[in-house]
Amino acid sequence: MKEKRQKPTIIGVSTRPTEHLKRVWENPVVWRPLCCVLVLTVIITYLSELVNAGMWADLSLPIPVVYVVTLIGLILGIVINAAIYRFIVFLAKGDASFQQLFSAVLFITPITIIGTIISHLAVILFHVPKDITVTSLNALIQVSGPWHVVLANFDLFVIWNLVLTGFLLIQVGRISPRISWMMIGVFYVLSFIFQYVGTTINMSVSWG
Repeated sequence: MKEKRQKPTIIGVSTRPTEHLKRVWENPVVWRPLCCVLVLTVIITYLSELVNAGMWADLSLPIPVVYVVTLIGLILGIVINAAIYRFIVFLAKGDASFQQLFSAVLFITPITIIGTIISHLAVILFHVPKDITVTSLNALIQVSGPWHVVLANFDLFVIWNLVLTGFLLIQVGRISPRISWMMIGVFYVLSFIFQYVGTTINMSVSWG
């Protein structure tokens, strides 16, 4: 009798990544996590519409089209992420198919979306300034200039997502832990550098 494979869950991947990402490698389901991600994206898009009502009012596209474009963009982003991880796995001599990596990315994506939903709800319900991310250090440390944006990257959900990405490369990509965590560290440092430089350039242009 064929043994029934256990299915991974989004909550399981978020709280017990070693166990559940191993299940993703063994049973790379797509439709269930994809539906969850799409629903969460609709929610976050609606909350964004409430938080940025002025900007949405100036949009030239009909609101339903914005939702459709957002969902298509999300799916494309996940496909690109999976393709990048597939390339990394190839270079690191790992062992994972595109479907396995695509499934894994779908399972870890909700963490980032939930973090943004919490920030939007804080703006709507508690009137927190829109440039404050309540789950990050810029909610605790008040600084101006580029460092305000950089501190937003010290975010609980951003770090959580990075940790899950490390486990993804290990459990699904079959890359050595040392290489995986080194790559995650490099990605994190580079994100700080790009954010700092990008914000500095934008501020210089606007002030100029």
